[in-house]
Formats: sequence, C-alpha cells, structure tokens
Amino acid sequence: MVGAMETRRLSGNIFSRDKNFLKSIFYPQFESELIEKNYNLNYLTNIYPSNHRLLVFILISHSLFYLFEIFYLKLEINSLKLIYLSLLCSTICLNLLSLLIINRVRNIILSNIISLLCLCPLIIITCLYPMECHIYFLIILLYTISNLFLPLSILISILVTILILRLQTGLILLLIINIIGIYLNRLLESTIRSAYNQLCKNAIVRNSLLSEHTLISKMIDSLMPRKYAEVIMEDFDVFRERLQNINTSSNQREDDLQMTVFRPLHIERMENVSILFADIVGDCYYCVSGCPEPRQDHGKACLLMGLAMINAIEEFDQDNNEQVDMRVGVHSGSVNCGIVGTKKFKFDIFSNDVTLANKMESTGKPGYVHITESTYLLVKSDEFQFEQGPSYKLTTNLEIKTYFIGKRRLSHRITRKPPQMTLATAAAFAVASGVSLSVPLNDTNYISNQSTLVNVSSPLLEEVEQARRATISEDDLPVCLTNNNKNVENLTDIKIETEEKQLNIPLNFLTLKYKDNKLEKSFSRKILRYELLIIEILLSILSFLLLFIYLPKQILLSIIMITFILIQLILALIIIRYYKKLTNNLILINLFQYFYLLSPLVLLLIIPKDYLITLSSFILFVSTYLTLFSSINHLIKILLSFLSILIYVLIIFFNNHIEILILIKIISCLLISLIINYGINRQIELSRRYEYNVINKSSEQRNEIEKERERADWLLRNILPEHVIEPLRLLGGSYSRNHPCVAVLFASLINFHVMYEEQYEGGKFYARILNEFYGDIEELFVDPRFSNIEKIKTIGATFMAASGLQTDSNDENSIKSVCDLIEFALAFQETMHRFNQALLNFAFEIRMGLNFGPVTAGVIGTTKLFYDIWGDTVNVASRMDSTGEKGKIQVPEYVALALKDKYQFELRGEIDVKGKSRMTTYFLKANSNK
Repeated sequence: MVGAMETRRLSGNIFSRDKNFLKSIFYPQFESELIEKNYNLNYLTNIYPSNHRLLVFILISHSLFYLFEIFYLKLEINSLKLIYLSLLCSTICLNLLSLLIINRVRNIILSNIISLLCLCPLIIITCLYPMECHIYFLIILLYTISNLFLPLSILISILVTILILRLQTGLILLLIINIIGIYLNRLLESTIRSAYNQLCKNAIVRNSLLSEHTLISKMIDSLMPRKYAEVIMEDFDVFRERLQNINTSSNQREDDLQMTVFRPLHIERMENVSILFADIVGDCYYCVSGCPEPRQDHGKACLLMGLAMINAIEEFDQDNNEQVDMRVGVHSGSVNCGIVGTKKFKFDIFSNDVTLANKMESTGKPGYVHITESTYLLVKSDEFQFEQGPSYKLTTNLEIKTYFIGKRRLSHRITRKPPQMTLATAAAFAVASGVSLSVPLNDTNYISNQSTLVNVSSPLLEEVEQARRATISEDDLPVCLTNNNKNVENLTDIKIETEEKQLNIPLNFLTLKYKDNKLEKSFSRKILRYELLIIEILLSILSFLLLFIYLPKQILLSIIMITFILIQLILALIIIRYYKKLTNNLILINLFQYFYLLSPLVLLLIIPKDYLITLSSFILFVSTYLTLFSSINHLIKILLSFLSILIYVLIIFFNNHIEILILIKIISCLLISLIINYGINRQIELSRRYEYNVINKSSEQRNEIEKERERADWLLRNILPEHVIEPLRLLGGSYSRNHPCVAVLFASLINFHVMYEEQYEGGKFYARILNEFYGDIEELFVDPRFSNIEKIKTIGATFMAASGLQTDSNDENSIKSVCDLIEFALAFQETMHRFNQALLNFAFEIRMGLNFGPVTAGVIGTTKLFYDIWGDTVNVASRMDSTGEKGKIQVPEYVALALKDKYQFELRGEIDVKGKSRMTTYFLKANSNK
C-alpha cells in the first residue's frame, strides 16, 4: 500500500492541467514542452523499437500461420486467395523492412505512420474476410503494441467495425475488446509517462545534489585538506550515534560504557615542514607549509608569506591611519597534523616544533620575520637579507641560533585598497582578506547598544548558500516540470540518459524478475495498486455481463451467470471495504483476482459444445480478457491461457468430431491469440517493473539527499554557530557583528606539555588523549543549560568558549550569559576531574580566565573559513588565563563586582597584565553560588 500511494503521488503532475478533460485522457502531455519533447525522443529511442519488434513478431507470426494453412491444407487458389496470399506476404515484407529504420526514427508522427503501414495488410484482410478472427487481433493490437495515438486507434477501430457490421459480426464482442483495449492503452502510457516523469525528477534532484555535494566539498576544503575530507564525513554517523547515546543514557553504567569507546582520531606525523606564527597586538595567526602535502620549498614559502603579511599590515596602517605592528616567527621541523575534537573542529597542527615557532614570534620584533637556524639552513641560498638574532635556549638547555629578515620595499600594493570605514569594520575587512587582526577597543562607548552588522563577503559561503537554496528535494518537485523552471531548461538528454543507465537493473529475460532478490521481494509486496485493482474488477464484471448478453440464453447458463455476477459484486464490495486489511494477505487477494480472471472460462466451457458459438468469445478471452489484472505475473497468465486453450480444444474435438483441417485452423487462431496475450502481458509487466525501479531509485535518492543535507547542516554548524547561518543566508555569505556584552572563557591544561612527548608514536598517543578530553568537554553542549554557549576554537591545550553571541543586548540577558559561562566553567572542571580518574599516574591541571564586555564577531577569510571573535574583551580574558593559577577561575575586578550578588569571589590583588599594565583581579570561590 505504501508503494501504491507513492506511485500515485509521483505521477500526480504527469499530464497537463488542461480544463478539457477528454483531451488530457486521449492526448496526454507533460506541462513542459521541453519535457514532452524529451519524452518523445526518449520514447522513440528506448521504448518504441522494442515495442515495434514485438508488433513485427506478432504480425509475421500471424502471416506465417495463415500461409501455413493455405499451403498445408492445399486450399483452392482463386482471385480472393491470391489477394489474401499477397497481403500476408506484404505483411512480412513491410514488417521486415520496418526493422531497418525504426532505430533511426526521431519523430513521433513518423513512428505512427510506420506502425500503421505495418498494420495495413491486416486491416485490409480484416475488411475482406470479416468472418475470420482477424478483427479481434487487429483491434487489441491497435490499442496496445502498435504504439499508435489513442484517437487514431479508436478511429481505425470504428471505421473497421462500420465496414464489417453489414455482415452481422458480433458487435458486443467488439465493444468488450474496445473497452479493455482503451484501458490497456491508458495503463501502458500512464505507466511509461509516470516512470519518465520520475526519471526527470531524479535527474533534476541528482543534478542539484551534485551541485550541493560539490560545494560541501569546497566547504570541507576550507576547513581541512582533501585527504581528511572523506574520513571526517564518514565519522558523521559515529558522532551522531554518540550524541544520541548521551541523550538516551539512563544510568551511569551506560555512561561508563560510552567512555570505553574511543572517538575517531585523524592525526598524522609530518616531517620537513615549516610553521609560521604572526601576532597583531595579541591576536595570533599561524599556518604551515609542506603539510599535509609535502613540498621542497616549504621554508621559502613560509618566509614569503610572513613578509607579505608584514607588507599587508603596513598598507592597512597607511589606508586607515593606524599604527598596528606585526611580529612573525618561522621554524622548520615536524608536526602532528589533523582534526582534534568533535565540535567546531578545524585542521590543526601541534608539536614541540610548533611551540618553538610560536616562541620565535613572541621573541621577535615588529616588522621582521624571526627564524630559527633550521629554517635558515633551508633558505640561506635564496635572495633574503639575514640579520643575526639572539640565541634561544630550548627546554633541554641547548641553545640555537636565530635570524631576522626585514620587510621588503615594494613598488606595488599586495592588497586591495578598501573604502573608508570604522576601526571595527576595518578589522573585520582585514581578517576577511586573510589576515587575522585584533585591535583594542578600550572605549566601551565606541560600540553602540544595538548589535550592528557589517558586510564582509565570503565568495565560498555565498556559493554554498546559493547551492543550498537551489538544491531540490522530492517534495519540492511539483513545480519543477513546468515551462518556466530553470531546472527543466538544464534537463538535457545526457542527464536523462545517465539516469537511465544508473537505473538499468538487469532483469531475467524469460521471467522478467529482477536479478536483485531484495528488489524483487519489494516489488512483489508493492505491485498491487488499489485504483487499478478496482478498475480491473469493474471491467471484469462489465465484460462478464456483456458476454452473457452475447451468448445464447439457457436456464442453466443464466443461473450460473447470475450466481457468478453476485459473487463478483460481493467480492468487489469486500475488497473496497477491507482493502487495507486484505493487503496483509496477498494470497487471498490473488485468489480473488484469479476468480475474476477465470470466470468467463467457466461459461465458455459449459455452453453447448458447438465451437461456432464459442470460438470468437474464446479468442477474445485469451487475447484480450486475460490481459487484465496487471499485478499477476505474465508467465502465470500465459500458463492459464495455454491450459485454457488445451482444455477448450480437447472439448470441441471430442464433442464435435470436427475434421483435422478445421481443428488446425482453430488451433492457429488460438496460438496467435496466445502470442498476442504474451506480448501484451509482457509489455505491461515490463513497464510496471520499469516504473517501480524508477520509484524505488527515487526513494533511495531521497534518503541520500536527506542524509547529505543532514551532513551538510552538521558540517555547517561545525564551522559556524547556528545563529550565524541565517544572517549569512540573508546577507549573501557575509557576516560581522559588534556585540556590546559577551562573556569569554579561556581554559588551559597547564601540564599537558609534561605528559606530551614525541618519542612514542611522535606524540600521536597523547593527541588521542587530548582528543578524548575535548570530546568529553564538548558533550557538555548537549546539556540545555549550555545551549547558548559557543565553542570558538582550541589552541593546542587551550579551549576557548563564549556566551552571549546569540542573545539580544539587554542587561538581564547579558548577566545571564555570563552566569551561563561560569556554570559551564564549573562543569568543565568537574568533567576534567572525572576524566582524570581514567588516567593512569597522571592528572590534568586546569587554569581558567573569564571576562565579559564588547566584542566583534565575524566569519574570517574568503577561502579558508573560520568564525572568530576579537577585541579587548577577548585579549583580557586570554590574559586572565595566562596569568591565572592552577585550578582557579580568574576574572577582572569589574566582572567580580557585576556578579557579586550571584557568586562569591576572592580578591587576588594587582597583577601585571600584558598590554594593560597593572590590573586588580579576583578568583571565583569554589561552590560560590548564592
């Protein structure tokens, strides 16, 4: 039933919504002229040739059977027989000739002409010999295998009927054939059009999905190297399952079980790389060359990058009348690179050599690139001007030489000159250009009370959002197949052909069963369609009544007829009333169908044994009536037809004592009926299997789209906070906002360097421990209490988070966001204590710093996307961490005063803070909630 409902829904927009109902029935078309044109071309290329070959086979078989009669029975040859013979031969010749051109036909009218020419000899024979059974073969072929337009088939049927009516041929039988023939014609065309309609949808969906998938790949490339992309996307299911387990865990035992399963880790060791660190008034920018793809000139590449950044900052100062300096440090060595964490992850590097590169930056001087001896040895032969620097003592007490490289004097700009803008906007513009920048915002009055938006365009994000808006799902498609839709314009023959190849699932040539057993079982369960079953039951009852009218009237026959009709009506009412329940018992439904299908046979076998009375009716029964109930396998119908013919021939032979020659003629007619029955039933089953295959594939694609979109959303929300995504869509891929009050937290594992050492697995083992620790911390975000807290980033063993980026600016929300972050910090400490219990002979020690105030938030970069916040509030929070003490949360004085009614603080006193001289700070007391 599900399959039937799905089929109805998918075929809902096949035909034109023309007010003329008769036109839509007798001359159906797609709403889009382009789709209609493509459908006709597809039909002529893929469907028409096979159908026409079947027609040719039937017509040639018909001619051969009658030629056999003429020569085998040695009938007297007269003028009429000569005409008959010539028409039969012309049938063979025309049909064989048509096989040479059908694959080249690309016009639907021409295809009708060819089919009509092949049928012409049979039409003439039917008119010349109306007492023969040709009329029954002709009419059913006109409606089914001949592929003619329905109006043309009806017209020919009417004309031929008029021509032979004068000879009193059974009009009732012809009426039955026409009714069933029209139904079969509509069934075949609607099935084929429904399949093609869904095929077009699949092509459009696949095309849009491919576009979105391409853009998702670009997004991943903006986060991490391509070599990690596939693996990180595969881990989507792992991350989702773990979060679901967290939400459904009901006891501590389940929680403990989860802790025993390691999270995915994607870290590798890379040798021969160069690391660059740059600092702009306390904000850090770092990059690496030679990782993850090796390159020989990694040292030179980092130096050129550092010098270019110094020139870019100099141009920025000139453009905005600022005095911002930059220090750059470079060191060459080895790194561990990869993805750490499970939320807001990014490609990162860490190692002792990374720490040393950072030290080169911090001990450098503005306007210079400070390099170690290892880097100097790689680039000393290049065109750089070196200046001896101070020696640097390593933790092993060994000293290494260092060097300075001064900025270049360029005759041209390396950055675009921006328009005049405010300091905050300039900062956002600078970082969007690829340079991370933080400018002190000491004047709190500078930022307005209302959040302001600044457009900093990211072409990649804009492209991603355009692709997402353009992506079409199954439910979006009711308007996709119209003339004015761009998706239809882009629907080329190549896309449809590609779609057909992907749907070309092999069938068994004889049985037509899918070679995929799973698909075959699914088809068997869902082949039954309610509407078709009811229509075919009504057609069966109507045919049975008309047959009763046609046959001679006898008391016994009348009683049997009335009994059968009553049973058929009762069964029809039962099926209509209890269909949903009956679908669970397909055997019973099939028995009902067999009863309807074989009811006329009972009548034909109990009538007086005069074959002259029943032969025409029996030919109709085999060639036409047994094509009803399309859900029954065509081989079963062929078997029923063959058995019926066998019983019928035996009865008339033993009861009428007819001559062998006449019996041969009867058998010839019945065999032709059997061939036609096979051709039509095979055609119907093929079309229905093709339609089901398309619909089944569509369902798979829909699931694929939903999963792909889910992954895309998951990835997007692991790049950017959720509250940033909608403004990005509205602004076309731009986002920068000034927030008047945001709480910022830095938390550092101050003794991770004690644990970390690179002699074992190059430090990868300890990277796994850090990954597990961050994973436990990030699972705190599942708690509704912390839903408004955003992880900003991790910097080695330092975790950065913020609260208040999602809320509107008012005092109540501001204080609440600060309190939320404090609660998160306390939960952070508790999580660390639990994590320490799983460590052997080691315990992490945490140090935290917290601050709140105005910040600027934005999406940084145009190709390497990253959401970040900057400003004096961020700098002070970082200093609260770096100058703090083990196990404590340090805050500035104004934070303690603002929260004194909610928490208890312990005065630490004045301390030296880089960039702030002396500051009075406080420690949050443990269990200080009031």
